[in-house]
Amino acid sequence: MSLNIFPLQNNTFSRLYLRQNLIVLEEVTSTNDYLKQLLSNIKPLPEATAIMATHQVKGKGQRGNSWLDKPSETLAISFALYPKDFSTHQSFNLNMLVCLAVQRWASALLPDVQIKWPNDIYIHGKKLGGILIENQLSGHHIRSSVIGIGINIKQQTFPIVIQNKATSLYLEKPTTPTKPIEHYGLSLLSTITACYENIDLKDTQQLLDAYNNSLFRKGIPAIYEVEGKTVTGIIQGVKSDGKLNIVIDNQERLFDLQGIRFKL
Repeated sequence: MSLNIFPLQNNTFSRLYLRQNLIVLEEVTSTNDYLKQLLSNIKPLPEATAIMATHQVKGKGQRGNSWLDKPSETLAISFALYPKDFSTHQSFNLNMLVCLAVQRWASALLPDVQIKWPNDIYIHGKKLGGILIENQLSGHHIRSSVIGIGINIKQQTFPIVIQNKATSLYLEKPTTPTKPIEHYGLSLLSTITACYENIDLKDTQQLLDAYNNSLFRKGIPAIYEVEGKTVTGIIQGVKSDGKLNIVIDNQERLFDLQGIRFKL
């Protein structure tokens, strides 16, 4: 799938602006939690203010899972966005935009990068990174969003329990990750903020088409766990509300994050 639907024009969030608003910490429990604390104590923080950690002790993933982080090997970064007049019922649009932007960034370094529903970045059937978005609400609108991203950059090995499920930039292309982690953080922020500025966050159909065209396992029979049972299903795509549309036993079914697990 070509990402040319995201033509990047001038980006207000220049590298200099992003660097000036990037806080790099040696160690933090969670970059998302740290940034949320700043947002609650310091107002206003400039948009795209980012926290990056050399070591994230208690990184968070979906379903309450932990994100495994090796010091100076993983890119762990969180940043703040303030979508304008953006309703809560469109929240999955932001998820799609960020996923597509991260895919765009990774695709400049590696081939065949895909999005695993709802917000993981995959290559060759293994997880390269993940995204966690936490929204702060004002009535029926999203006041601010804290977007946390973890990308495996320099890992050469993983724990046995995930070594067949995870990969890194180094493992996919050893000649690529030669620069400091901060370089990758600024590069990623630049790509995401450019997409954020140039794409209409309310254009659900454009985002949905691009997201579904990038979807891991779409149209391929695969194994899933549903209600404690192992089933074979074929992903048809994702709906605008973020639910996964999958055919099981010749019937289309819709799932949220808690209703289905991928068997890898």
